[in-house]
Amino acid sequence: MLKQLTAALIICCAGTGYLQAATPMLVTSDSQGNDYLLDTDGMTRKGYLVYVWQLQNLAQRNERGALSVRTQVEFDCRFRQSRVMWVSLYPELNEGGAVISSGMVANPEWVPAQPGAVEDSLIDYACRRIMR
Repeated sequence: MLKQLTAALIICCAGTGYLQAATPMLVTSDSQGNDYLLDTDGMTRKGYLVYVWQLQNLAQRNERGALSVRTQVEFDCRFRQSRVMWVSLYPELNEGGAVISSGMVANPEWVPAQPGAVEDSLIDYACRRIMR
């Protein structure tokens, strides 16, 4: 009975964000007013690669109607590049509301971080935090 109740709770809450273990940490904002947060408690590392969930709270709805975007990101600390592996779109800030869409990125490509760009700040923060 306890296993069934636990399974029902997981299914019920899976899309709501209630299963997240930690509050994402605000790392930076861009000139459009978008905020970029990282789940620092959930970060893992293998060699020079850092795996982390990122939350982007948008200042305005995007073309799909989302106000927040949750992505699973890989940062390459050695070559200062990143790639997005998974994307979920939400209609409200902080992953609020029913998921608009969610799925794995087909053929994720490495994108070099440009000095001073948002990605540069995110890589710096993630790599310094987990490599210490």
